[in-house]
Amino acid sequence: MLTLRQIEVLRAVLQAGSLAGAARALGIAQPTVTRIIRRMEDVLGLALFDRSGGRLHPTAEARRMLGEIDRAYDALRHAVDDAARRARLGGARFEVGVSPSLGRALVPQALAGLLRTTPGLALRLDVLSVSQVGPYLTEGTGEVAVTLFPVQQAGIHSQRIGQGRLVALVPHGWPLAARPVLAPGDLEGQPIAVFDPQAVHGRMIDGFLGQVTPGARHLVRFAESAAALAEAGIAIALIDAFSAMAIRPTLVSVLPTTGEARFEVYLHRVLDRLQARFLPEFEALLAAGILSADSALPLP
Repeated sequence: MLTLRQIEVLRAVLQAGSLAGAARALGIAQPTVTRIIRRMEDVLGLALFDRSGGRLHPTAEARRMLGEIDRAYDALRHAVDDAARRARLGGARFEVGVSPSLGRALVPQALAGLLRTTPGLALRLDVLSVSQVGPYLTEGTGEVAVTLFPVQQAGIHSQRIGQGRLVALVPHGWPLAARPVLAPGDLEGQPIAVFDPQAVHGRMIDGFLGQVTPGARHLVRFAESAAALAEAGIAIALIDAFSAMAIRPTLVSVLPTTGEARFEVYLHRVLDRLQARFLPEFEALLAAGILSADSALPLP
């Protein structure tokens, strides 16, 4: 493997066109340049220069390497410049992954609170599917993930930080919209938005309905899609209270439902990675947001 110093010397020789010119550009002795180039040729197992006729001519392999080296140097320079800029601004970055249901209101509101105490903080918010959460944390740059499901993977710590209720979004003008609370029997024969039975929302809805038979079933993948159907007057949406934080109250009524089942909110992080200094405050803001979302609903 070549070192950065060796690559720097090769680049200087290729740009200067001579060993002496490279030595002057780098501020080192010419024999040092010669020794480094020969060592590189030994490591690579190929000739980088044709030394016939007392002159130094780069081989085709060396010219190809120059293009790759220049691109690598440009990328490195941009990375260093970006890091220096962030350091000058006192900036830092906090990267968070979320379940779709939590990425519309709950987590953004917690991040807004974090920015109020850390104005220079740069954020990255990624909406993740179930299968993406593990790699996002262990293979990517994500520092934490917040989801409605636990992650059972070696090296990842999943911590439950709160719960939220199942709520019903009923289009305005529908008879059920005037109810103070919705029970499973109220949905008999009513059009509803449904999810894959293996999804978090699908399992929750199936458990809530029990033996009740709704009317038309409109299949959706995300709680946001279910809410959109309710806002359009198509169906009643049974979703988590956190997704309901982002609905348009002029179009639907948000009703609590009977039953004890709750959506659980989890925060995940990598165990052997240094904890971001923003994480404790972010976690506290999340917990406060969860309590606020739950207390905003009347008791069933």
